[in-house]
Amino acid sequence: MTSWLNKQKKQALLELSADAGLKHDDGLLKDEIVERLDNYLQRNATRLSRNATFEPYYSSMRRTPFKPRSSSSAPGVTSGDDGEVKSVVKARGRRTTKVKDEGEDDYASASPSQAIVPSSSTLATRTPGRPRRPELPASPADVADEVEYATRRMSANIDDLYTGSGIPEFVESVREMCSSVIGVQVSCLLLEGICLSRNLLPLTQVGPAFTKSYELFGLSIPETRLMLPNLFQLVESDFWMPTLLWSATSIFIPLFFAYFYNLSVRDIKRGGTKVSVARYRADPLTFNVVKALLAFVVYNNDHVFSFIHPKHVCMVNASMLGGYRAMLVGGYVGILATMYEAAQRK
Repeated sequence: MTSWLNKQKKQALLELSADAGLKHDDGLLKDEIVERLDNYLQRNATRLSRNATFEPYYSSMRRTPFKPRSSSSAPGVTSGDDGEVKSVVKARGRRTTKVKDEGEDDYASASPSQAIVPSSSTLATRTPGRPRRPELPASPADVADEVEYATRRMSANIDDLYTGSGIPEFVESVREMCSSVIGVQVSCLLLEGICLSRNLLPLTQVGPAFTKSYELFGLSIPETRLMLPNLFQLVESDFWMPTLLWSATSIFIPLFFAYFYNLSVRDIKRGGTKVSVARYRADPLTFNVVKALLAFVVYNNDHVFSFIHPKHVCMVNASMLGGYRAMLVGGYVGILATMYEAAQRK
């Protein structure tokens, strides 16, 4: 264990562990973190020695941990010590002599190998310094470990970015909304509205047009035109009359009948009293039946109602993919979804 790790603070040790790829459990003490990090750095010296963050650690490991001791600290007693002891004996009498005797007994009980202490020059010559370990090139296994570690880090960062963006929550909410009768009905109406708007608000070219094709990175880019809906149609009756006709036959009139002819109302008992409770405020089955009937009656014949101009009927009929039959199919899909949901509740 190096003193470089012991000098670091606990927060710095945690950051070093994160850089090295070592994870710790919560509640560890600083000494435990130092011991685990030291063992981890020794096991992965080949990979982490090239990291500039751990260069002080491995530099301290390469230094010679031996410091020769001077002859004054040797357990042998020199003449200077004898003179000093004698002076103490003379000054203090029996008490000091007793201490000296105890020291001599302890020294005599030691092994003979401890009594013979070589000089500092002999000890330094006999104990060579730790040789500097040559830096070898990384092996294929180390390269594979490094690539795997980088790949895991990148994958974890991408997962964190994807989770933090809120996309999973948005996808789950859209899925939950579409997995219902209301979601199916809204999807059909949205498709019909898009088809109607594309015919009533045609796209027109605005701004500069890139009429020449060019090449970019070896790919041929064709001519490009900027197309936007013609918003000037919003001030004309040819936009509002077909829009109101489709809204009345596909949304407002079916909602009116679905609210009053609500077949989802059930009587339940609450505290001994019968209470009528509706599953839906507007019955989806009645809504789709009325919608399909209006689509067949209004758009199949141009002269059914005198207050509806045939021109507007033809515009709505021509806007749908497949004519009025597309609105019939939307009503049939809503009826099937409602019956399927009712069968599941049973």
